[in-house]
Amino acid sequence: MATNDTTNNASQTLFRFVSLRNPQLTETKEKNLGFIHRPQKGLTSFFDSYINPADSALTKFQAMERASKSFNPTGFETELKIEEGGYAEILKIGRKISKQEELTALEESAAINAYQSTSKDQVSILWDNLMYQTASQNNFYVKEAVAHILRALHFGYVCTLASTDELVKINGSDLKAKALEARIVLPMKFFGDGYEGEGSGTGNPTSRQPFTVGKSAIGDDPINETKAVLSVPAKEQLKAEGEKILELTNLNLEKDSLNVLKSELEKVQKIYQKTRNKAYDEAYKEYLAANQPALDRYRAQLKEIQDQITKEMTEQEINALYAKLEEPSIPPFVFTYKDEINFGDFKEMLSLNSLKIFVDKFTALTSGQKPEDGFDFTKISVVSDRKLQLGAAVVSITDEFDTYPEVFEKIDEEHAAKSQSLYNKTPAQEQTFASLGGILVPVADSFTQYAAKVTPRSYYLKATPQGSIFAGSPAYLTFYYQADSSAWGIASAKLLMISDVGNFDESYNNIEVVDNKVTLASIMVGKFSKYIRNIQIKIYFNNGKEASLDLSGIEPNQAYTDVLYVEDIKDETGNPGGGIENPKPGTFIPKHFGVKRLGIADYLKVEQSVHAYVPGEVSNIENVMASELRHKSSVARDYSEITDTTSESIETEKISDTTKADRNEMQTEIAQELKKEQAITASTKFTYDTKVMKYEIGGTYANNTSQQDSTKQAVKKSQEITERAMERVLTKINQERVQKIIKEFTETNVHEFDNRGQASQENPQHITGVYRWVDKKMKNQIYNYGKRTMFEFMIPEPARLHTLATAVSKADMLTAPADPRKAEKPWGMASAQVATKDQVEYWANIYNVKLTELPKSPINIILGKQWEKVDGNEEYRHRTIDIPVNYEASSVKMFYGFERDRKGSSTLYTSNFAGGMVPFPNGGTSIDATAYFTPQNVTGSYDFVYKCSNIDSVNIAFEITCKLSQAFMKSWIQENFTAIIKAYDEAYAVFLEKQKELQDKAKEEEAANKEKLGNFYREMESVILKHNCIAYLLQDYLTTLGQAFTSGSQMSDFKVILSENLEQYTALAKFMEQAFEWSIMDYTFYPYYWADRKRWQEMYLTQSVDPLFRNFLQAGMARVIVTVKPGFEDAVQFFMSTGKIWNGGEVPVIGDPLYMSIVDELRKPTGEAQGKFWITRIPTTLTILQAKSVGLEVEQALPIFREDDPANCENPKELETTSPFKLANTQMQHGGATSTLPKELTTIFK
Repeated sequence: MATNDTTNNASQTLFRFVSLRNPQLTETKEKNLGFIHRPQKGLTSFFDSYINPADSALTKFQAMERASKSFNPTGFETELKIEEGGYAEILKIGRKISKQEELTALEESAAINAYQSTSKDQVSILWDNLMYQTASQNNFYVKEAVAHILRALHFGYVCTLASTDELVKINGSDLKAKALEARIVLPMKFFGDGYEGEGSGTGNPTSRQPFTVGKSAIGDDPINETKAVLSVPAKEQLKAEGEKILELTNLNLEKDSLNVLKSELEKVQKIYQKTRNKAYDEAYKEYLAANQPALDRYRAQLKEIQDQITKEMTEQEINALYAKLEEPSIPPFVFTYKDEINFGDFKEMLSLNSLKIFVDKFTALTSGQKPEDGFDFTKISVVSDRKLQLGAAVVSITDEFDTYPEVFEKIDEEHAAKSQSLYNKTPAQEQTFASLGGILVPVADSFTQYAAKVTPRSYYLKATPQGSIFAGSPAYLTFYYQADSSAWGIASAKLLMISDVGNFDESYNNIEVVDNKVTLASIMVGKFSKYIRNIQIKIYFNNGKEASLDLSGIEPNQAYTDVLYVEDIKDETGNPGGGIENPKPGTFIPKHFGVKRLGIADYLKVEQSVHAYVPGEVSNIENVMASELRHKSSVARDYSEITDTTSESIETEKISDTTKADRNEMQTEIAQELKKEQAITASTKFTYDTKVMKYEIGGTYANNTSQQDSTKQAVKKSQEITERAMERVLTKINQERVQKIIKEFTETNVHEFDNRGQASQENPQHITGVYRWVDKKMKNQIYNYGKRTMFEFMIPEPARLHTLATAVSKADMLTAPADPRKAEKPWGMASAQVATKDQVEYWANIYNVKLTELPKSPINIILGKQWEKVDGNEEYRHRTIDIPVNYEASSVKMFYGFERDRKGSSTLYTSNFAGGMVPFPNGGTSIDATAYFTPQNVTGSYDFVYKCSNIDSVNIAFEITCKLSQAFMKSWIQENFTAIIKAYDEAYAVFLEKQKELQDKAKEEEAANKEKLGNFYREMESVILKHNCIAYLLQDYLTTLGQAFTSGSQMSDFKVILSENLEQYTALAKFMEQAFEWSIMDYTFYPYYWADRKRWQEMYLTQSVDPLFRNFLQAGMARVIVTVKPGFEDAVQFFMSTGKIWNGGEVPVIGDPLYMSIVDELRKPTGEAQGKFWITRIPTTLTILQAKSVGLEVEQALPIFREDDPANCENPKELETTSPFKLANTQMQHGGATSTLPKELTTIFK
C-alpha cells in the first residue's frame, strides 16, 4: 500500500557551535529609524560650554558630572511635575510604547501632533534633562519619563515619513514597527570618544576611536578617581624593607670602615718604624759630627796605643797602655723619639673618617664635654703624643693601648662582632619547594614573598647623617625603587644633589634589578652634613622606561616614601622616545588596556531531519540451485543473574570523663660575663765600678682570661582541668537479604529453501535472491539560537595569582640546601683557593659544621735579655728564635744594649729579619736602645745573626708580634671548606630522598585523584582567570576589591558595617558577577616564553597531575573570551565608557558607531535558518530483498582474462589462453520426497 505521509519527520540537533565575527555595520544613522538621535544642527545645550568635543569619553563624562551640579531642571524636578505639565499626553503614549502595547489611531495622531508642535528649544530642554539625569543619576523616574517622551516624539516623526525604497531597505517594510523598538542614543559630542559632527576639534586622533585595544582613551576608574597615594600599610611595608636594607648597609659600612682603619694603621706602623730608624741614624751622625774633634784626638791616641801592642805583651802590660788613654770629654749619646702610638702621626696620615673611628674606639674624654652631635673635628690640635684636642674637648688614648698589636687586636674583635651580625641577618640563599598535590613546585622565599607585597612603582629614600652609626661614619643616602618586574633589565641611574656642602652628581651603571627592586644602598657618601636642599634621581631601564624623582628639603633620619611614576625615556629635545608620553601624577592614565570588544558571537546549531530512504549497496546474495532443498538454523540464548545484598546494625556509645594535664613552662635567662686581664712589665738595672760591671734587664707578660656562664632557670607550673563530656552515636546498617534471579531465553530460527519445483510441472530454475542495504538521506540546516557580545582579555602569567595565593604550611615545605659554591656575593665561595675566613664561618653556621679551632691571632712573644760576654771578639754569633708553629712574625721590637771592650767606637751588627744586616754604632762606653723591624716571611726557627765590634758584653731581647701564617690559613680554609661541602652534600642527599618520597606518594595518589581533581582544577582555573578579568575591568582594583564591611573577631562582637560604601560595593559585585557569562568563558593558554624571562625555568619545570592544569601553571599568556549575558549589553557598554553602573531602566546607547551596529544586530530575531540546507547520506543497519530474482549470463564456464601483450610477461608460457571448463545445460530433477529435514523438525514446522 502506497503512502505519502511526510508529516512525521522530526528534526534533531546534531551539534552546536559558536561563530565569532565582527558586527555588520548599521546603515546611515539618520535613516535608521531604530535609533533616536539628538539633532546635530540648530540645537544648543546648557553643557556646550563645559565640553570639549575632542576629549575622551571619560573626560567628557567627568565634565558632565561637574556641570550637572549647576544645572537647573525646571519643570522636570519630579515625575509628578512632568505628568501635570505640558507633556502629560505624549508621556502616556511613550509609556505604552515602552510596554509594547498597541497604539490606537487616535494615539498615533496625537504623537504626530506632538512632534509637529514641539519646538527646537523644547527638544533641547528634553535632551538636556536626559543628559543631566544620565550624568548625575539624580532621579530614576524623571529620567525614564524624559526617555518615554523622546520615544513618543520619535514615533510621531516616523509616522510623518513617506515610505521610500531606501527606508524600506534599511528598516524593513513596516517603518512604524521599527520606530516602536527604537533606542535612545546619547550624543557623541557629550559622551563619546571624539565627536562626529561640527566643531569636532583637533584633539588626539586616538580619542575618536571606539573602545578597542590600543585605540580607547578611557581613563582611570572613576569609582576611584584619586591621585595614586600610598596607603599607610604600604608605607609601613616600604619603611620596613628600607630599614632592613639600611641596617645591612650600616653593618657593611662599619665593617669596611674598620678594615680601612686597620689598613691605614698598618701603613702608619711601617712608616713609624722606618722614620724612627732613620731618625736614629741621623741623630747619631749629628752626635758624631758635633764631637768629631774630640773623637779624632781620642782615636789618634787609641791608634798609638794599639800600634804599641805586640803578641808578646801580657794582659797587664796591655791594660797599662790603655790606662794612659784619656776618655774624650763628650756627653753620652741619648736618642728620644715620639711614642709608637701617637696622635701626631694619626692626624697627618689617617683619613678623617679613620681618625674619628680611632677616637671613638681607643680614647677617653679627659677634659671638656662631648657635644650632642659629636666631637668637633674641624678644629683638631695635637696636645701630646697621647692627647688630642677637638674643639673645646680633649681626649687621650686609654692606658691599655700602647702598641700597634694591642690596637689591632681590638679592631679584630670589633670586626668579628660585625661579621657575626651580618651572618645572622643574611639568610642562606636556599630554594624552597612546596608540595602541591604531591608535586614539588618552587616557591618564592620569605624575602621575595615580602617584597612581592610592596606596592609596585613605590620608592624609599632616607638620609643618614654623619656620625649617626658610629663616630666617623660618613653621611650617605639610601634609596630603593620597587619596579613592576625584574624583566625591566639592567638599570642605570643619575643623581644630582644640592646640599649644605656643595653641588654633586653621581652616575651608576649596570644596576641589577633583583626581586623587582633597584637598590642604591649607599650613595652620595660624605657629600652632605646636616641637610639636603634638593635631590634629583633618574633611573633608566632597558625597556625604554625611566623613573624620575625630585625632592626638596630632605631632613636627616626621616624616611620618604611615595609612588614614583614611570614614563618613556625622552630624547635630548625632551620628547618621548616613542609612543605617547605617560601623564604625570594627578592626571588620568589611559586604562582598559588588554581588553578588547571582539564583536558578535553567534550561537548556532545544526538540525537534522530525514529526507528520504534509498537503496544502498548489496549486502548479501542468497543462491538456491534448481531442484535444491536446503535448510539452516540459528539459536540465540540469553542468560542473566541478579544478586542484591544489604546490611544494617546500630551501635551507641557515650563517654564522659575528666582529664587533668600538667604543663611546664620554662623561662630561661642566660647571663654571660667575660673578663680579660693583660699585663706587660719591663725593668732595667745597671751598675758599674772598677772591678764589677752589672747590667740587668727583665720582662714579664701575663694574660688571664676567665669566663663565667650562669644560667638561671625559673619554672612555672600551671595546672589546667579540662572537663570533657562526649556522646557519640555510631549507626551502622547491617541487614542482609539475598535475592537471586536467573533468567534464560532461547530462540531457534530455521530457514528452508525448497527449489524442487513441486508446485508446478516445469523444471525448476536457479534462483538468486539479492539483499540490499537501506540508506537514508538527511537534510541539514543551521539555525541561529542566540547572539552575544564578546570581550577578549589577554592575561600575562595567568597562574601568577594562583602561585602567590597558594598557602602552604611548613609541614608541606621542602627546602633545597644552598650550594656555597654557587651562592651569590658576598658569601659565594667557588673554591677553597678563593674562600675567605668570613665566608667559611658563615657557611659553617648555616650547616652546623664545627670548625677546626683557630689559634689566637695575633700573639706576642717576649724573649728576655741575655748578657753575653764577647771580650771584643768580632766573630759572627747565632741565636735561634722559635716562632710558634702555624705563625709568622709580623713585627719585631728589639731591645739591645752593649758595653765597649776597649776605648774607641763600638758597633753591633744584627739581622734585619728580611735577609740582611743592620749596624748599630755607639761612641760611648755603653748603650741601651730599641730597634724596630718588619719581618719578611719569618716562620719556624729563625737564625738571628749578630756581630760585635769592640764590644765587651752584649744583651739582646725581643718583643715579637706573630699572626697566623698564610700557609696555615690556606690549610685551615681548605680543611673546613671540605667539611662544609661534605655537610652540604649530606643535606642535599636528604633533600633528594624526601623529594623522591613525595614524588612516589604523588604517583600513588595520581590514579585515584585524577578524575576527582579534574573538576577541581577546572574550577580553580576559572576562578583565577575570572579574578584577572575583573581586575582588567576595574583597572586600579587594589583599592576597589577586598574592602572590609565586617568587624569583630568573635561571634559576640561580630557586626556588619552598614554604610553608603556597602551599597556601592554590593552594586559593583552584583554587576560584575551577573553581567558576564563567566561559567562558559573560553580560554587558551600560550606557552611560558611569553612570560617574564626570569621565570621561564620555574614555569617550564612546573608539573601537575592534570595536563590542562599544568598548561595553566606554565602559561606565559592566556587569551580569555567572555560573553555578555543577554540584557546586560547596554549596561556593560555604559560601564566601559563611563565607569558608572547603570541604576536601572532603559540604558541609553552612547553614539559609538561600532556599538550601535552591535545593538542593531542583537535586536534581530533568533531561530531563523542560516544559509542553504545540505543533504548527507547515512548508511543504516536495515536490509531489503529485491522483488525479482537475478541471473548472470556468461560466455565461459569460468572466466579467463586474457592478456593483450603476452610479451610483457616474464614467462609467457605460464599464461592461460583457453579454459578447460565447458558450459553444460544440465539441471537436477525434483524427487518425490517432501523434505530432507529430520522428523523432529518436520513435525515442528508442518
